[in-house]
Amino acid sequence: MSRRTWLALAIAGLVAVSFAASVAARRASTEERPRYVTRGLDYLHARQADTGGFTTPSTTAWGILGAVASGERMGSSAWAIKGKNPFDYLQSISHESAATGADVNNAPVYYARAIMAYVAVDKRSKVFIAGTPHLDLLAALYAYQNWAETKPDPLPDTWGSFSPSSSTRQFDAVHTTCWAVLAMHSFGVDAEARFLQAETWLISQQKENGGFPSEASRSADVLTTGLAVQALTVAPDGALGPDVLPAARQFLKNSQNADGGFPVEPGGRTDAEATSAAIQAIVALGEHPEDAFWTVGANTPISALGALQQENGSYRLTSRSGDRPLEVTSWALVAMRRRSFSVYPKSIGEAEKAFTFRPQFRSVAPRNGAKFTTTRNVLIRATYTDFSPKGTGIDPTATRVYVDGTNRSRPATIGNYSLRLLLKGVPDGTHTYKLQLVDHAGNAKVIERKFTVDTYVTPAPAPQPTYVPPVYPTVYPTSSHTDYPDSDDTITPTPYETYTPYPYDSVSPSPSGGGTTVTGSPVPSPSTSASPAGAGASGEGGSAAGFVGGTLLAMLPIGAALSYLVLQRREDTLDGASQGAILSGGGSAWDRFKHTLAKSKDLTRPSSRS
Repeated sequence: MSRRTWLALAIAGLVAVSFAASVAARRASTEERPRYVTRGLDYLHARQADTGGFTTPSTTAWGILGAVASGERMGSSAWAIKGKNPFDYLQSISHESAATGADVNNAPVYYARAIMAYVAVDKRSKVFIAGTPHLDLLAALYAYQNWAETKPDPLPDTWGSFSPSSSTRQFDAVHTTCWAVLAMHSFGVDAEARFLQAETWLISQQKENGGFPSEASRSADVLTTGLAVQALTVAPDGALGPDVLPAARQFLKNSQNADGGFPVEPGGRTDAEATSAAIQAIVALGEHPEDAFWTVGANTPISALGALQQENGSYRLTSRSGDRPLEVTSWALVAMRRRSFSVYPKSIGEAEKAFTFRPQFRSVAPRNGAKFTTTRNVLIRATYTDFSPKGTGIDPTATRVYVDGTNRSRPATIGNYSLRLLLKGVPDGTHTYKLQLVDHAGNAKVIERKFTVDTYVTPAPAPQPTYVPPVYPTVYPTSSHTDYPDSDDTITPTPYETYTPYPYDSVSPSPSGGGTTVTGSPVPSPSTSASPAGAGASGEGGSAAGFVGGTLLAMLPIGAALSYLVLQRREDTLDGASQGAILSGGGSAWDRFKHTLAKSKDLTRPSSRS
């Protein structure tokens, strides 16, 4: 293979390595927070009270430090409860009363962490007017330092140190001075004489084994040494001897447990606060807690601290103690984010996308205002998430289902991602159901909806009886016979009388005609259907039967007149027969012939009056 080919391959290899490195760096820069950080935030959020704070002023300052180190911002809506955030809470309380309260055993450490919390929420200017009534937190911290503008001669051993007790200046002085130095550095007063004197005194407290004790009379411990390393890395150039930090580093390594964690005192049980302080010290020294130097077998300080996290997101102090979970969790979050107090919160870094803490519903049924008209069985169902494994996950044992104010969680099927409850025989009416999701951290999400059951069927109207008007029989009038003169044998019919139908009681003849009067009441015909009383008299109707009845009544006079004419004609004919006249079609053939001739004569003979 030629030299040119080797050169081309080498260049291609360098390009590939460079590209892979850039991709890895880009991926690392956009990597989301580890789940043991988000779960810790889940826990902190669940402990936030309606005041906006985390139970007490002391735990609120710790909560701010842990959350902001994890990329959160206290001014976001995610950290506001009823319009109040943790900073609002700190500004509403008396810091002097809090520092001397029963739950605080070290006032200057309280003031130091309060200053760091104000810096973390980017409210440095409020440090001088903190709380209600206003208090200068920095001045309150300085009051616990053994220092004056003019140095005494001889210089006392405690000169420059901070201690919670003015009567016993050695009490917890190293631990207190570490926090005071870190607070002053965070606030930006690390060039003042007070700061320089505190650093000088702190260096003098290092033990021969490289560690630092909480107070001069005690042996070195890991927690204080971890804080001291952070405080000393911000000391002015030239203030430290060449062996101070290397000796402290070796003390930490010598104290490390087999699980990768650190105890408070060498040989003790792995402690979350001591391990957090050690991780921060490692970061302050410019190293990584996963480096080979800090790895014990497959265990690292990070894995040891993560093993102490509980299901609800909080961190246990030790495997056997769950004391002060909120403070311990906040400190662990800062360490898990590889943030050292030598840099943080003076530099809070970039904010990350706010983590959604409360559980979220994905779907809920029935919808609000749903109506059931064909069944009394209603299925309540929902799907949800808590962004597991980032969040702590839904706790089925704490999730509740309420129907019309009654807890129906027991018959419901509740899982990690969904629930369902079948209601049978729900009575008609409007009903309310409420779903309350709760995650393992204690965050809750509640939704309430209404539905209506309306299966009542309106009955068909009862059939109404059909009115059938009465049908009355035809009444025929009687007639009388009138004799006519013999001169012309002309048969003249008597004019018929006018008939007036029911309801009148009598029928009178027309004034122009003769005849007898017909009296009497019409006889009703039997009817198979009952009709309301007075229906016929009132003239009601409108049905087909009523129309037919009315038509028949109207034809009664015509029928009576026709009947009268037929009877009158027949009676006149019979009357002629009684006088010897030959009926049509009667007598012999000769008689019928003569009768025809006689009619012919009558037709040709002039008419005469009688």
